[in-house]
Amino acid sequence: MEQIKTVRFRPFSNEEDYLALRDLIIKKFADPRRRFYPSLGDLDYIRSFNGHFKDIITICELEDGTIIGAIWPGHYHILYCVTGPDYEGFEDEIFTWAEQRYCAPTLLEDRTGNEVYAWAYDEDATRVETLEARGYTKHTWYMYSGSIELDDSIPKPQFPQGFMVRPIISKDLEQKVNIMGGSAGLTAPTMEAYQRLMSSPTYKQELDLVIVDEEDQIVGFANVWYDTANNIAIIEPFGTAPSHRRKGLATNLLYECMHRLRKMGIAKLYINHGGLWTLDPEPDDAMRVYHKTGFQLLGNMFVWYKVCKCN
Repeated sequence: MEQIKTVRFRPFSNEEDYLALRDLIIKKFADPRRRFYPSLGDLDYIRSFNGHFKDIITICELEDGTIIGAIWPGHYHILYCVTGPDYEGFEDEIFTWAEQRYCAPTLLEDRTGNEVYAWAYDEDATRVETLEARGYTKHTWYMYSGSIELDDSIPKPQFPQGFMVRPIISKDLEQKVNIMGGSAGLTAPTMEAYQRLMSSPTYKQELDLVIVDEEDQIVGFANVWYDTANNIAIIEPFGTAPSHRRKGLATNLLYECMHRLRKMGIAKLYINHGGLWTLDPEPDDAMRVYHKTGFQLLGNMFVWYKVCKCN
């Protein structure tokens, strides 16, 4: 007997779809003990930097039109799947659809053949169980997620002489765009993409922080996103110019962010760091900074892969 489908899949339609996804994410982040991706800021960032986001995202809804989540391919065609906390039980059906849609020749250097990929946190028991039951295998590639309670034990920032932190201003935009790609392994944005970012729902210019030197040149940055409903914040992206590393700038920029957020009454700060491998012999510079500044592991989000037959 053919399985009765309960989820409908349709293209992204309008801003109401985006607001519905934001609402699902807000509800997920109400649980401070767990980490999910994307956060509100991550979603704004992804949409702003991918000018074709509305063309690649698929909305998942019930037959009555209730939006329960979305799915879309990111770098290397790895799937991001968002479901609301009340709809995680539908993920098996979502991945059944996704495997038919996104099966393709691998883009990962250590893999061959036709495969489909998805992100999942180890701590997300429902998704891990679903993926394992569907024949997925966990890869060695993962993203770290950490968090820190913003209490009075946070050290005060002490920047080297000649450096200071301030919010971004209009004359900084070209510098910021130019520095981002080389500073954090990011895809360099365009001015158009960054202007989209600045008009996104979660963006606050006072939390778009830059480190400047004596000549007012940008040498570091942190985009901080404030989830007002859950009173938490996340930093994404964050980095320093290659020519200004190992000077204590990154460490003190994080302390500066923490103190500014604490003054706003924000209780918790999250941070992500991708491009990690379980085979790496020791942590990279970014992870050493996060550990030094007090971030605690909240979860690791791994790539999962499944061999498939393309139609």
